[in-house]
Amino acid sequence: MSSTQRALLIAFVWLVLPVAFNQSATLNLLVFSDINLIQAIGLSLLFGYAGQISLGQAGFYAIGAYVSSALALRTGLPPIAGMFVGTIVAGAVGYVIGRPVLRLRGYYLAMVTAAFGLIVHAIIVEWEDVTGGYSGLTGIPPINLGVVTIDSPLRMFYFAGTIAIIVFLLALRMVRTPYARAMQTMRESEAAARSVGVNISKLKAEVFALAAGLSGLAGALYAHYIGYISPDSFTIDTSINLLLALVIGGVGSIWGAGIGAVLLSFLPEWLHVLKSAYGIAFGAIVIVLLTIEPGGLVAILVSIQERLLPKAALDAPGKN
Repeated sequence: MSSTQRALLIAFVWLVLPVAFNQSATLNLLVFSDINLIQAIGLSLLFGYAGQISLGQAGFYAIGAYVSSALALRTGLPPIAGMFVGTIVAGAVGYVIGRPVLRLRGYYLAMVTAAFGLIVHAIIVEWEDVTGGYSGLTGIPPINLGVVTIDSPLRMFYFAGTIAIIVFLLALRMVRTPYARAMQTMRESEAAARSVGVNISKLKAEVFALAAGLSGLAGALYAHYIGYISPDSFTIDTSINLLLALVIGGVGSIWGAGIGAVLLSFLPEWLHVLKSAYGIAFGAIVIVLLTIEPGGLVAILVSIQERLLPKAALDAPGKN
């Protein structure tokens, strides 16, 4: 079974999950999994394939959410159009700041992107006329698709899920292209990438913009689903948790992004009995898992598959 066929099979199973789990709490978590998957794929391409770490994804998440919401509330623009605008604005901001910022590497790049997220958070708090400040924005309208309004968890699951699956399949296809190979070459050695004609600064900015745009899209979906947003949803913790979830799933794999997105949504619910100790438990999971297998859960699954079905390992999920 090819990677694409496997993805389509899993997508089908995912879309029929509400039949088995029709409780509203579980359905909500499935919706958040769809939204987180869109973000995680962008970060996977940026960090796992291009080798550029970012702790500022919450900033782009906020841009998409607030731009789409503000347009719907202040101008009456249809939410579906606002989602498009929010995605484009987040991607454009990512491209503009990516050009100078991505000259940095490692620790310095992480700190600068984290600072960007803090700046966006501060703007949200202080620009009360547009963002509502600490009070946030309320009454954000649901997405309307002509005769269908996405006004229930089930409808949002299928709407966001369809978008997430499309993004997932496109990402799987993308990582097999020469463009992705250029990203991976750049990750391993920028000098080697330059030697074969790769425009490093342009490539970095493009991938950064793609990851930013996907975070913006996720933010818009979140805002129109919840109907209320505030600065508390877009802190640096949001960026850190997304990165940690990706590391748990598997950094260098689109499949790892999928696993990480589901865990990011469900782990708080599974560990809610721990209350304030949740952070300790989450950190312990990361430490133990990466000690056992730095490649994350997807690497563990690939290893198991190679032992049980050696021939199938040639087309294992972790390869993409």
